[in-house]
Amino acid sequence: MKKASSNKRCALPWLVAGLLGLFTSTADAAALRVTVHRSGQFLACIPLPQPRFELSFIHSVSLTPVTDVYQLTTANNDGWTLLQTRERFIAHGQGLPSMANEPDATAFRHHDGVFELEMARPIPRLIVRTDARFRNRLHTGQQTVDLNQWPDNGLLIAPVSRCD
Repeated sequence: MKKASSNKRCALPWLVAGLLGLFTSTADAAALRVTVHRSGQFLACIPLPQPRFELSFIHSVSLTPVTDVYQLTTANNDGWTLLQTRERFIAHGQGLPSMANEPDATAFRHHDGVFELEMARPIPRLIVRTDARFRNRLHTGQQTVDLNQWPDNGLLIAPVSRCD
């Protein structure tokens, strides 16, 4: 039996890593700019210690906590792209995923009473509708921002290079 040649390497891992890099390359963004969606009124600039953040809220139908995880990426040097990478929740409700074949889903699990949908969902414009009853929060890893300080608004959250 012939021994496999040690100088041949499989190109598949390199190809997969390269393709994943296209979708997961992190941007140089250092902050999130929060404005009122309709008027464009500036409200805050929130520094990011890393190119990811979370939004948490109480679901309006099930009245249970939900956390969405986002990653900042770049897209063909055209600017910023937000990618939703995960959604965690404890009860199904209107607007929450219910199966593995949700749009852009990569995995769906249920463990320790928590449902978790992993995904690679591009978010062209992130608009958060605030309502004090639903405890809208933005988590950066170093701080938590109460988005309900701007009650009953549609907030546009957009990545920027730095806070000026």
